[in-house]
Amino acid sequence: MRVSMSDLAGSYQSLKAGIDGAIDRVLERGVLDWGPEVPAFEEEFAEWLGVDYAIGTNSGTAALKLALKALGVGPGDEVITVPNSDISTTSAIHHVGAESVWVDVEPDTMNMNPDLVEEAITPRTKVLLPVHLYGHPADMPALMEIARKRGLFVVEDACLAVGASIDGRLAGTWGDIACFSHAPSKHLGAFGSGGTAVTNDAELADRVRLYAGYGEPRERKYDRGKLGSPQNYVVEGLNERLDELQAATLRAKLPHLTEQIEARCENAEAYTEGLQDTDIRLPVERSGHRHTYRNYIIRVSNRQHVQEALAEAGIANGLLYVPPLHLQPTYRDLGHTRGDFPVTEEACSSLISIPVGPHLTAAQRDFVIETLREAEV
Repeated sequence: MRVSMSDLAGSYQSLKAGIDGAIDRVLERGVLDWGPEVPAFEEEFAEWLGVDYAIGTNSGTAALKLALKALGVGPGDEVITVPNSDISTTSAIHHVGAESVWVDVEPDTMNMNPDLVEEAITPRTKVLLPVHLYGHPADMPALMEIARKRGLFVVEDACLAVGASIDGRLAGTWGDIACFSHAPSKHLGAFGSGGTAVTNDAELADRVRLYAGYGEPRERKYDRGKLGSPQNYVVEGLNERLDELQAATLRAKLPHLTEQIEARCENAEAYTEGLQDTDIRLPVERSGHRHTYRNYIIRVSNRQHVQEALAEAGIANGLLYVPPLHLQPTYRDLGHTRGDFPVTEEACSSLISIPVGPHLTAAQRDFVIETLREAEV
């Protein structure tokens, strides 16, 4: 039995009629740029999430960069984040000219440790950028309290955590702005690259739209066929918008998102029940928190042996995000060394990601559990 990390072909087949209809609608309309699909998706996703504004971008990485630019982050500013995320979180900070400041994470959730944030704040700090890692929300009540007390903005990296929540309040609705990824393997994945920035601040939403769309008000783009519509560059923007085909695809998938999240959570619950009496360290789900399991992360003392056993059995597995950023070659010039972030390093030395997506069958799930139990003996 082979168990893949995801099944994009199967996902397409299960929603084929709706997806094909959405793509045909765009192609038959013949409007591939500045059409109606992007605004419609933005409105529908904002309603699903319970926010006032959503702005489609061409990736989660772009959403992070645009969010920081919209907040006025630039040279001389510092942004506090974590070293155990994808490089996009930190690279977005550097691409707007600011400096990243990493803090270590909590041992159980592997999310930003609020107790370490205060001591990392300097007069140059402008933003806290927590990551809802693997689908478990960071401690937003504590982080928001620090941010408001110190006059800082908060950007949530929710790229792995659509649908996650704390006491019923969804990830992505806590900070000044939040960013989601619609890469194919995410909870709500496009058939290419895509992302969304969300906020309740109208002015902030306008600035994200400006930076994403060349620096022109979007209204001008939709009026471009009319006479007397000169170009109007308000800021020096970028071209990092969501495209019509991806927006249409996401609209077709959005009604099924809750069902897809529930399937992930059911698979995670089965894993936790089936592995709870082993030496494997299982992911936590704090009281009042909802983990939506973009990844199910186990931690083992004999990682190579366990990975080899999984691979031999035909079970996909992976290492996310290993080594951590402070030990990556591209960041050597920042001066960090092994031992600077011990909790992060310990987690990264022992974690394995196993399949948890909605494509799993009960038989595949049981096979993964059986293989892990035998490997741990």
